[in-house]
Amino acid sequence: MKRICIITTGRWDISYLYWIMKDLEASTNELSIICPLNHHEFNTILTEFERIYPTKPVTSIKDYGQFYSDCLKIMSDTHFDIVVLVGDRFECHAAATAAVLLNIPIAHIHGGETTLGAFDNELRNSITMMAQYHFTAAWQYAANIARMKGLCTPDHFNCFYKVNDILGNSPWKWEGNIYNVGSPGLDWLTRAKLLSKDELQQRVLFDLDEPFIIACLHPTTKELEHTKEQIEVFMSVLERLGEQILLIGSNIDPGNDIIHERVCRKSYGCKEIFRDSNLDHLTYLSLLQYAEMMVGNSSSGIIESSSFNLPSVTIGSRQDGRIKGSNVFTCPCETEAILTAIDRAREWNALVGKCDNPYGDGKSSERIVKILEGIL
Repeated sequence: MKRICIITTGRWDISYLYWIMKDLEASTNELSIICPLNHHEFNTILTEFERIYPTKPVTSIKDYGQFYSDCLKIMSDTHFDIVVLVGDRFECHAAATAAVLLNIPIAHIHGGETTLGAFDNELRNSITMMAQYHFTAAWQYAANIARMKGLCTPDHFNCFYKVNDILGNSPWKWEGNIYNVGSPGLDWLTRAKLLSKDELQQRVLFDLDEPFIIACLHPTTKELEHTKEQIEVFMSVLERLGEQILLIGSNIDPGNDIIHERVCRKSYGCKEIFRDSNLDHLTYLSLLQYAEMMVGNSSSGIIESSSFNLPSVTIGSRQDGRIKGSNVFTCPCETEAILTAIDRAREWNALVGKCDNPYGDGKSSERIVKILEGIL
C-alpha cells in the first residue's frame, strides 16, 4: 500500500480532482487529502473521503506562508509517497514547495499551459519544474513541458512514443514521465448524471425556461491597476443584455475585493442579475446544458464549454495562450469589443453550434490513476 496525498484548495480544483480521488479511494492505495478549512466543498463532497487533513483557512495571497507551513508539517508527519496537485494556484505552489523540500515526488496535472494575463503562468511553470510526473490536457502542452525540461527543441517532436496499453484513446507518452491524458475536469460528463431542468429549477432562483447567460470575471493579476475599470466595463455590458444573468463570484486572487464590491451593487438593464458564489460543481455543469452563452475570463469558458457546444466569450488577457475550441470568441475588455464578440458568439450558435473539445474525452481520471499505480 502506497500513501498518495492530493492537494485541493477550492472549487477551482476539486472539479479536476474528484474522480481521481474516487478511483484512488477504491484502489489498494491509501488516499489522503490536504485542504483548507474554508474549502467550498469541505462539508459536502469532501465528506465522502476518509482521510482529510485540514489546514488553516486560505483567503488571499497573504496566507501563502501559512498554507506552506501547514502542508510542510502534515507531509513531514505523514510521510506520503507522492503528492498530486492541479495547475497554477498560489496555494498549490506553496504545497509543491513543501513537497520538494521533503523530497516527496510530485504529480502535476494541467501543466504546460499558458495564461499570459495572470501570474498563474509563472506559478504553473514553477510547479512543472518541481514535479517529476506530468499529466497534460493536450499534446501541445505535453510538448511544452518536454521543451521546458530540455527533452526536445521547438522544432523537434520525436521525444514521445505510443503506450496504447496505458493511455487508451490518448496514446502518447513523452520522455521524462510526461503523459497526455486530457483534462480530468471533463470526466463529470461521462461519469456523473447531470441534473434535469426540473431538478435544476429547484436549486436556482431564475427561470430556466427563459434565456440566461453564465458570467464570471476573475482578476487579471498582471493588470491589477485596471481591475476597477475592467469590472465596470464588464458589469455595464451585462446590464445592457436582455437575457437573465447568472453571475458567479470571482476567485481569491488579488483584486477580488474590487470585483466583489462592484457586483454586489444593485444592477439594472437586463431582466435580472442573479449572483452565486457557492454553486456545487454538478449544478454548475448541469446549467451549462441550458445556458445561452458564457461570458467572462474563467478557464471553464474554454475547457468545459466546448463539451456542451456552448458559445463562450473570453474577455481580456487572463486566458491568452490557451488552446481554444471554435466556440470561444476572444476580445479585449472594452464595451463595444465585448458586445461585438457576443454577437459573433450568437451567430456561431445559430449557424454552426457544434465543436470538438481539444481537452479530451472524459476518461482522464482512469488513465491518471492507472499510471500512478504503475509508478508506485
